[in-house]
Amino acid sequence: MHKKAQPTFLTPDEGHAIIGKDKISRRSFYNALGRKEIPNVRLGRRILIPRQAFTAWLEQRGAVSA
Repeated sequence: MHKKAQPTFLTPDEGHAIIGKDKISRRSFYNALGRKEIPNVRLGRRILIPRQAFTAWLEQRGAVSA
């Protein structure tokens, strides 16, 4: 049986859910994205979070494993 491939990018809401909505507010998460504390790229007005970079960022901080 084949594993379902995970998308290369996450939406901000998906990234926020991975961290835990009880650990950081949505506004604080978006502020961190804006300050580039959380790895992300912008396509026009859209914010995308590279899954691999986000996972490495979480592991580096000892947060949850994604």
